[in-house]
Amino acid sequence: MASEKGLTRGWSPIISLGVMTCTCYGAAFYAYGILLDPIHTEFGWSLTFLGSVFAVAQLISAFGASVAGRLLDRWGGQLVFKIQGAASVLLFTASWSQNAALFAVLMSTGLGFMAASGFYHVSTAIAGRVGPSDPGRSIAVLTAIGAFCSPIYLPVGAVLINSWGWRAAIQIFAVTGLVGALQAAHFAGGGKSDQASGPSPKAVTALRSAIHRPAVRRMLLAYAFAGFSFSTLLVYQVPIMIDQGLALSTAAGIAGFRGFCQLFGRVGVIAAIAKQEAAVALRVSYLLAASGSLFILAGNMWLGVAYGALVGSSLGATTPLQAIHAQNTFEPEDLGLLMGLQQSVFAFAGAAGPVVAGITADVSDSQTPTVWMSVLSLLLAAFLLKGNRTTQPVN
Repeated sequence: MASEKGLTRGWSPIISLGVMTCTCYGAAFYAYGILLDPIHTEFGWSLTFLGSVFAVAQLISAFGASVAGRLLDRWGGQLVFKIQGAASVLLFTASWSQNAALFAVLMSTGLGFMAASGFYHVSTAIAGRVGPSDPGRSIAVLTAIGAFCSPIYLPVGAVLINSWGWRAAIQIFAVTGLVGALQAAHFAGGGKSDQASGPSPKAVTALRSAIHRPAVRRMLLAYAFAGFSFSTLLVYQVPIMIDQGLALSTAAGIAGFRGFCQLFGRVGVIAAIAKQEAAVALRVSYLLAASGSLFILAGNMWLGVAYGALVGSSLGATTPLQAIHAQNTFEPEDLGLLMGLQQSVFAFAGAAGPVVAGITADVSDSQTPTVWMSVLSLLLAAFLLKGNRTTQPVN
C-alpha cells in the first residue's frame, strides 16, 4: 500500500510537495491578479486582453493536465516537475516583453505549463500514493502547507511592485518557481501508479470509462462551476477592492489575509471528514464561500477582512475536499490521469471566468458583476454536488 511505502520516507515528500505548491501556485495563479492593474496602467492594455492571457493559460493547463497525470502514472513526478521548471523560464522571459502579442504568448504558455505540471491534481495524487498516513490526512497536510502561498505572494508581490515594478516581481516569482520545481523533483519525484497492473494501457479508454459514470459526470460539472468562480474571484479580487475604493496595498493585504485563512479551512478538513463524507463538507464550503464573497463589495477594510476570513477558510477547505472526493470516486490505477481530467474541467471553466469578467468590467466600468457571477457559480456547484456512497470517512 502507498501508506506503507510512505512510512519509510516520513513526511519529507509531503513537505516538499507543499513547498512546490507555494512556489507554483504563487507564480502561476495568485500573483497574476496583482499584476493586472500595474500592467494596465503602464501599457493601457484592456482588462479583457489581460484576462484573456490568463484564460489562455488556463486552457493550456486544461489540455496539459491529463497529459501530466498520465506521465505521473507511468514515470513518476520527477519528469513532471522538470517540465514545470522549464515553464518558469518562459515566465521569466515574458517579464522583458514590451509587445502585447509576445507578452501574451510567453506569459500564457509559461503559466499554462506550470499549472498543468504543478497544481494540486499532480501533488495530491502523489501525496495520496507516497504519504506516511492515509490519503486524506496526507492531502490535508499538503494543502495546509500550500495555504501559506497566498498570504506570502500577495502582500510580498505588492511590495515588490511598489518598490521595483511589476517586471521585477514576475522575475522573482519565476526564479522561486524554478527552485520549487527542482526541489520537488529531487525529494518528491515518485508517485507512479501503485497498482500491480500499472495504469490502463489506453488513456482514452480510461477517460471514457470514467466519464460514462453518472457520479463522475455530476462531480465534474460541479467542479466546473466552482472553477469558474474561483478563477474569476481570485484573479479579480484585488481589482474588485480597488474598484470599491481601497488602495492597492490594502487590497493586496486583504487578499493575502484571505489566503492565510485558507489554512484554517484546511486544518479543519480532517475533523470534517471524520464526521461527514467529503462531498457533504464540500457542499457546505461552497455555500459559505458564496455568501462570504458578497462582503468584498462593501468597499470597507473591516468588511474586507470579514470577506477574507469567511471566504478564505471556506475556499481553503474546498481544495483538499475536492481532491479527497475525487480520489474516492476515480479508479486508483489511473489516478494521475483522472485527477488530470478533473483539473482539465476545472481549468476549462476557469478560463472562461476571467474573460467574461473582463468583458463585463470593460463594458460596465464596474467590477460588481464579477462578484455576482462568482456567487452564482458557487451556488450551482453546491446544488449539483452529490455524495459518493462509497466514500468512507477518515478514521
